[in-house]
Amino acid sequence: MQNDFRNTKYCPALNEISVKKENVAGMVKNDHPKARDMHHYISKNELPYKLEFMRAYNCKCAYCGASTQVLPKRMFEIDHFFHEKSARFCTKADAGYIENLVLSCQACNRKKLALPIPDEAITFLNPDTEEFKKVFHRDEEYYIRISSQYEHNDIVSNFYSTLELNSDTHRLDYLLMSMIGLQQKLTPDHPASGKLGAAIQLLHERRNMRT
Repeated sequence: MQNDFRNTKYCPALNEISVKKENVAGMVKNDHPKARDMHHYISKNELPYKLEFMRAYNCKCAYCGASTQVLPKRMFEIDHFFHEKSARFCTKADAGYIENLVLSCQACNRKKLALPIPDEAITFLNPDTEEFKKVFHRDEEYYIRISSQYEHNDIVSNFYSTLELNSDTHRLDYLLMSMIGLQQKLTPDHPASGKLGAAIQLLHERRNMRT
């Protein structure tokens, strides 16, 4: 199985995303039979659909992998993979179909904004696909990098730079998630547990100072 740069070794694999998203759409339609714009309902923090949509992505940003271990729920947004103002849509509601919605941290979503996604890039830049895992990887220092087979692809390079996937913040998020995952594996009385907890708190403070 292809390694997923968004996951630490303690993170569960992302699977059946499309099926889980369709289940969320089913919840919306059950409560609102005439609903067409899924984004209108799923994006609202006060409604139950957003949390279920987040669970479809294991509560992780589909672009950078930041999870609710390091960010609160309110810092996650529902992104239109193809922007709602894209010429492919006649109305905003047309862009809100469930397959076009992606869980994104606020930082990735607001940097991506109206970034156009060419048709030829759908198969490898849609984060729901297996191919997306091959486009980027983590280097030895845990930075997100473009994989060798895509390093000369201008579309990928533009996506990478626009979302600032090489940022220190994304690296810190990965380190934090790794440390939290390790701490959860330790028993509370383990000699390293207290020191690891202190290090997590310090790194979390450093991460928040960068945002």
